[in-house]
Amino acid sequence: MFLDNVLERNPELIHTAFALHREGMIPPNCFVIDMDAVMENASMLQHAAAKNGLALYFTTKQIGFNPLLAKSIVQAGIPKAIAIDVHEISVLSRHNIPIGHVGHLVQIPSQMIGSILRLEPEVVTIYGVEKARQFSEKAVQEGRRVRFLLRVISEEDSLFPGQEGGFCLLNLLKEASQILRLPNVQIAGVTSFPCLEVDESSQALKPTLNFHTILRAAQILQDKLGIAVEQINAPGNTCVAAMTILAQMGATHGEPGHALTGTTYLHAHSHQPEKPAVVYVSEVSHLYGNQAYVFGGGTYRRAKTNRALVGSKPDKLERAQVLPLDPTAIDYYVSLALPPGHKVSVGDTVILASRVQIFVSRSYVAVVRGIQQGHASLVGLFDCWGRPVEVATDAYAADPVGS
Repeated sequence: MFLDNVLERNPELIHTAFALHREGMIPPNCFVIDMDAVMENASMLQHAAAKNGLALYFTTKQIGFNPLLAKSIVQAGIPKAIAIDVHEISVLSRHNIPIGHVGHLVQIPSQMIGSILRLEPEVVTIYGVEKARQFSEKAVQEGRRVRFLLRVISEEDSLFPGQEGGFCLLNLLKEASQILRLPNVQIAGVTSFPCLEVDESSQALKPTLNFHTILRAAQILQDKLGIAVEQINAPGNTCVAAMTILAQMGATHGEPGHALTGTTYLHAHSHQPEKPAVVYVSEVSHLYGNQAYVFGGGTYRRAKTNRALVGSKPDKLERAQVLPLDPTAIDYYVSLALPPGHKVSVGDTVILASRVQIFVSRSYVAVVRGIQQGHASLVGLFDCWGRPVEVATDAYAADPVGS
């Protein structure tokens, strides 16, 4: 989906990724991320947000909870992260990354509420009154206060499969009133996801019905209950192009994720300010029939990856079609259809570019700096959950990288 974009706007990333694999510095099934491009994107996002009176929380799930990249994003100007689930919370807190928002898209498990409160996030998203009660009880025990974002939905809203849940708009007044009677809690605002989507016909961002729902919810909380709504948090395709829309609609917060690597759906079809900053590198394992089988582990079905570069020399990379993985299959391999007359050999390097959700893969992550200055260096090699790793290859150093 993004291969042509990377070739046009960050070809140095492809050259670097290719060289790292050929030299044995990175293994197959490895995402290579351009740290400088991520920082540049983060800086642009923060500038655009500030210009429009918005605040940002960044997410690291797409980049594998990576601590080096998280610190670089903070350094570039986005001060706090959103942690999608408790695994992300654990990695970020362990590396002293400031956490602004937790509990969305995944609720905080009951037995972990105390440890989350001790991290003092700015806001916690909840889906119902019972979770509010659990937080209230623990907050009283801990002598702390907690500020909630209510995830509000209506019947017309569109939620991704497996992400259903929240306060029904029709019941919001009653249930919010119940929360207000709980000790040591405050309703700070509302949220949903996704709040912006790419219109297929115009290839432009537009607000979703979800966005309109939380705007109505904020009005109810303010007019009926006298709540000073501090946050209308509207994540989904948060990128430079989204900032004006978010501000005009009345949002206060956005949450960039894919924009940090230039891989929102908007970036797939149009030229955007953010530079593409990630590619996936693997290797041909074997040939069978008219297909090349490539070491897998990082494919993400929703990314719709359809093309690859393959070869053993940087100036002779061939294009190949990426075949879709059967839904019943484990992605041990990625299959490439070989065009007639194209020679591919075992051990050839394969490069793909697509949307990423590294935290649900079993891939490596190589963080590289200096690509844009012409002196690339590998500064860390990690697993998909941000932990430094060693990889035994002939040319690879024995000491852990990034520790």
